[in-house]
Amino acid sequence: MLDRIANVVPYVAFLVALFFVELQLFGVEDALLGVIFQSFARTMVESAGLSFINYLKHAALFLVMSLCSSLAGLHPVLLVAGSAVYMFCITLMNSDDYLPRNFFMLGLGFLLLEIYPISAHEIPMRMVATLFAVACTTAFIYAMRHFSAQSEITQDRGFVMRAFDDIGFQLIDLSNLDVSKLDAHRVYDITREYCNKEYGNVFRQGGVLSGRQRYTFSLLICAEQIADMMHGASRNVHSMEQAERDYLLDLSEVFLGFGQGRIKQVRAMISALQEFLDTHRLENIEHDTAWRATLEAMMYTLSDSKASRDNSTPFGLGIRYRLHFIKDNFSLKNSQLRFSIQLGVIVGTSFAVSELMLLYMDTHFGAWIPITSFLMMNTYRDETMRMMGKQLLGMLVGMAVFVAVTHFIPESVRIFCVLVMGYGVILMNFGPAVSMAAGTQLALAALYPTMSLGDTLMMRLVFVLLGTLVVLSIIFVFLQSRRSMTISHKMSEMERVDERLLAQIRIDIDHGQADSDRSIQLLYYLHMNASILGSLANKVDDTMADEVKRLIEANYQFAMDAAHAIVFLSSDIKKQRFAHLRGTTSKLRLKIDDLPLTKSDTD
Repeated sequence: MLDRIANVVPYVAFLVALFFVELQLFGVEDALLGVIFQSFARTMVESAGLSFINYLKHAALFLVMSLCSSLAGLHPVLLVAGSAVYMFCITLMNSDDYLPRNFFMLGLGFLLLEIYPISAHEIPMRMVATLFAVACTTAFIYAMRHFSAQSEITQDRGFVMRAFDDIGFQLIDLSNLDVSKLDAHRVYDITREYCNKEYGNVFRQGGVLSGRQRYTFSLLICAEQIADMMHGASRNVHSMEQAERDYLLDLSEVFLGFGQGRIKQVRAMISALQEFLDTHRLENIEHDTAWRATLEAMMYTLSDSKASRDNSTPFGLGIRYRLHFIKDNFSLKNSQLRFSIQLGVIVGTSFAVSELMLLYMDTHFGAWIPITSFLMMNTYRDETMRMMGKQLLGMLVGMAVFVAVTHFIPESVRIFCVLVMGYGVILMNFGPAVSMAAGTQLALAALYPTMSLGDTLMMRLVFVLLGTLVVLSIIFVFLQSRRSMTISHKMSEMERVDERLLAQIRIDIDHGQADSDRSIQLLYYLHMNASILGSLANKVDDTMADEVKRLIEANYQFAMDAAHAIVFLSSDIKKQRFAHLRGTTSKLRLKIDDLPLTKSDTD
């Protein structure tokens, strides 16, 4: 608990400082930028490894957000229609099935700025206020990163050490003819964990891997290959001769040296691999080729020390790749596209309700209606319903707490206390209900100065109930997203990636060398698809879950064979034994054709 509090203190301090500085310099209309950029700052601090250019590209979106919110507030028609279009665009452009809530800050920021709409002549000052917030946030982010105890390179090294450690012990077991603990999927799971951890940065780079990410992922791919070869060797373990057992035992020492931390320098690991390759060979030519190719590829990857520190990506390539991804997935079978449309309609409808209330009932701060709707929305209806229940419970608790706040905390320091305590609780992330209770303090603090306590509480209750009603009236009848539909869409995407990877491998074989950037990129998305399909399989019926698991396993086998070809083409031994690849593309073609995709799967 104390660690959790200590972790959020810098962000709460930054929020309070930016809020009150913006309040003094630009007025209450722009003070809420402090709330928006506090969330952005925390995300960016935790996204270590994102290059400065990609950071600026992402930060620039908040200028677009600020401008769109300012323009939308100029007229009710712009507010209703513009907010719907804006929500659709940012959800589609800034999220996907892997990061379904990545649009959250841009959406919430837009809505919070609508609490205090401004006139046309005030827009330039708001843009200045936003630029000021971006500058302050950038300084805070890079200061926090500078004093961080752990860098992205250290984190990457941790994944590689885990994979090498696991391989080392599996090699020992295999050399002792004990196959009971062998499991090639363990290393595969470590790789998928790394892919998921890095995906936030990959997304902000336009979907393109940086040099550092390719470096680490390539090492993990080589580790997967070794685990897969051990699995293959375990099938004939009883015919394994002593020379091969000694080979595996000696190799285990190399991997355990790095995995256990005895070998601390990368160049020492390279030397250990080189020495092993110079002194060890297997009698079976096919086995020796496979092992030597993988170890050579790993050694050459480790040697590229410059890439291990390279967080840059080609700027134009990231934009083109992202647009290509959206084009590939622009279909109503894509749950995130359906959700984008649904969210746009709900937010637009909520603003229409708030404008009607302003017109006929003269109620202000109606922006809390779409804010409520926005906070409740999730991709799938069952998730939205659960969130709705937690939000309503949190609101009732928050209203009760606010009565105590007004009774015990003087008005002169109330907003300060609400900011510190409320956002401190939100940042500690105890759950949606607790966060809603804390957020309710902010909403009521904004309403209370304009009306009595009783009217404030009643108005908050009305706003939340209306926002809930809007969500309920739409999610049951308009573009529902079902997990079965998402599974179908991701199956199609997986097959499409397989086809592109096969085509790339054929080109690489013809050229006699792997295009590692393209091939590794495609392998990365095979791992990501496997992860999301695995998570979805846990939330559907058993029949579909079994089908998905069969597909994941079939595609795992495809990924191993494809990676073997890529690794072989990245080694030196290909010059001597290129015929080793004979039949590889035919085998991969058959694996795609044999993927368990039936008509019922894709309907």
